[in-house]
Amino acid sequence: MIITTGGRTDQAATARAKVLAGKYRYPFIDRNKRSISTLFENYKTDIATVGREKLTIIPYSSKTPINFHPSLSMIRAKRILGGQSDAFTEACRLTAGMSVLDCTMGLAADSIIASLVTGRGGAVTAVEASPLLYMLTAEGLKTYHSKIPEVDEAMRSIKTVHADHCDYLRTLPDDSFDIVYFDPMFQETIETSNAIRKISSQTENNSLTHETISEAKRVSKNRVVLKDHWRSRRFEQLGFEQLRRKTSQVHYGRIEILTL
Repeated sequence: MIITTGGRTDQAATARAKVLAGKYRYPFIDRNKRSISTLFENYKTDIATVGREKLTIIPYSSKTPINFHPSLSMIRAKRILGGQSDAFTEACRLTAGMSVLDCTMGLAADSIIASLVTGRGGAVTAVEASPLLYMLTAEGLKTYHSKIPEVDEAMRSIKTVHADHCDYLRTLPDDSFDIVYFDPMFQETIETSNAIRKISSQTENNSLTHETISEAKRVSKNRVVLKDHWRSRRFEQLGFEQLRRKTSQVHYGRIEILTL
């Protein structure tokens, strides 16, 4: 991947682009008024364009620009702040002060909700293996302004880790988190956009293994939670109790570590 500036740039945006290039170890390329099409022809790789606050990823495979946005988590956050229930928080049995490890960060929709609910006394760590998704989301969580103070605070509080989730789990001590959570790219996709699927599938295998779940159970103090399509065989194959929802194609599964 290369990092460059937007079509219209200034010194601040250029400086930020160079900082991100150094931070993530990608080459910085002067835009020199060249179009994205020209840059693709010249470099034949993914492109990140940087503005003062905005970061856009344009994968070479799809040519479709992707920006960070909390998307559905904004709607969910408003409902939670209004006292309504949320299927994810209920499946995880989240309460204030809990620690959560999201092993499949993506665009951090569930991490944001977890951070909102667990609050200042809680802790949320989100892991992402795809380099492109990681950079997009890690930077977006730091800079995106939702106009909802509680959501902005929740985003800024999330710790992000660029790693394969199984490799990362192996490094953790026993009982490190209350909740360990997985939302793999669906076998039958519902919510994930084509662009996100493509940049994730370029480099990462999102399948869950028995070893990964075994490590998750070791690391979790309370429960391991899986979100997947209702027809997914992963619930049964990996030992999750499937929580059936009549009105949704998205189901959750739980493995209880601490017996309630």
